[in-house]
Amino acid sequence: MTARAAASAAAPRMIGTVISGKRAVWLVAAAAFGVEMAVSGRYGYVRDELYFLACGQHLAWGYVDQPALTPLLARLDALLTGNTLVGLRALPALGLAALVLLTAAMARALGAGRRGQLLAAIATACCAEYLGAMHELTTTPVDFVSWAAALLAVTTLLTRSDPRWWLALGGYAGVGMDAKWNIGFLVAALAVGFALTPAARPLLRSRYLVCAAVMFAVLAAPDFVWQAAHGWPNFDVFRHLQQQAWQNRLLYWPIQVVYTSIILVPLWVGGIRWALRDARLRVVGIAAVTVIVVQFALGGKGYYPGGIYTFCFAAGATALGDAPLRPRAIRYVVAAAVSAVIALPVLPAAALARFPVQKVNYDLGEEIGWPSQVALLARAYDSLPASQRSVAAVLAANYGEAGAVDRYGAAFGLPQAYSVDNDYWLWGPPPARDTAAVVVNVPPALLRRWFSSVRVAAVYRNGLGVSDDEEGAVIYVAAGLRAPWSTVWPFFRDYS
Repeated sequence: MTARAAASAAAPRMIGTVISGKRAVWLVAAAAFGVEMAVSGRYGYVRDELYFLACGQHLAWGYVDQPALTPLLARLDALLTGNTLVGLRALPALGLAALVLLTAAMARALGAGRRGQLLAAIATACCAEYLGAMHELTTTPVDFVSWAAALLAVTTLLTRSDPRWWLALGGYAGVGMDAKWNIGFLVAALAVGFALTPAARPLLRSRYLVCAAVMFAVLAAPDFVWQAAHGWPNFDVFRHLQQQAWQNRLLYWPIQVVYTSIILVPLWVGGIRWALRDARLRVVGIAAVTVIVVQFALGGKGYYPGGIYTFCFAAGATALGDAPLRPRAIRYVVAAAVSAVIALPVLPAAALARFPVQKVNYDLGEEIGWPSQVALLARAYDSLPASQRSVAAVLAANYGEAGAVDRYGAAFGLPQAYSVDNDYWLWGPPPARDTAAVVVNVPPALLRRWFSSVRVAAVYRNGLGVSDDEEGAVIYVAAGLRAPWSTVWPFFRDYS
């Protein structure tokens, strides 16, 4: 057989291998989406989801504690899916599928074959941190997908030496900034990586880099303009978060192991080591180390560097070359099944009181009880004399409680909620005519300062014995407002 004939005969097999490899990756992405959707309606909304639904009704260029993109997505999702919990959860579930595909694409850009790409996809789908984070529509799913897309862009830039990929990097990072400032750490870390990697520096001499920087700045600008116009409230939120800095540092390194799944640690550590040894990919290896270490030094929460692990998984899978796929894939899937008990609402809600899964994933407890709390508030509201009820507002300490009233309250005959927390405070106080309030969780000393009468109306219990932020919340009836709301409201502000 001639060389040309041999090549012709081999071509169909090669094409079939590539197609089957791509099909397998897509199947992993579909499976990841399916798992998320299977449990999407098990408990209920988490606190932040209720807040973003409320923010979506007050669209703006920025908000006290996050940029504009996630509330916009929540608003669009609610319109398209009928404002249902399962519909809201479809968006982050699609985000997990996107992470799988982007990580496999990164492995392909790094030179991984079919096995390596599939292994990278499976690792991403089985990562406990991604399973948990991509279950709820918060800022984190958009942040993680933006990191993965930006990392794919810079990986392709380095492996192809094609400066046009600067534009993709600038665009993806800019979109990430519209969801969460966190991706700024990746941009800064990549700058460090380029500065310390001589082989990659020629790529810096490109007009595309300038265009990418402009694109990044333009996309990030609206939130910064909004923050400046409102006195930089995000810095108040950061100062509040810094109160937990030392606790975060104590838990940080164990979280990197537990959140990614202990079975995946050798893969991502090996990926960083492999990248650091490559003349050009050292840029991203340095960036990975920088992001992880800097977040620890700053006392950031353990999940903040989570987006970097997509590259680490891709690099680790590429480094393994043609190593057998099946044993690792089986271990990853088994680890994911165990992790799912903590990352996802797999257990009955009542079991949270008996099994300490909230020690790792506190949000699970925050997904239960909102309708019953609103029902209790409604009973307190309905118990007021008609004359008092007509001038009574509903006031909540945090945006989750207020968001729950706005989501469920109409069915119980409650008016819209007001809150002292973040953007709810910024949206303003109750109407001037409201001189009384049914209040949940606001400190009684603050209430007594501004109301002549404050009494306990009820204490909320979720009925499952689950310890969360709302268990034991006190509901008060406050009457006799001592001054107009325009005078009182500044004293109630709580940016946290």
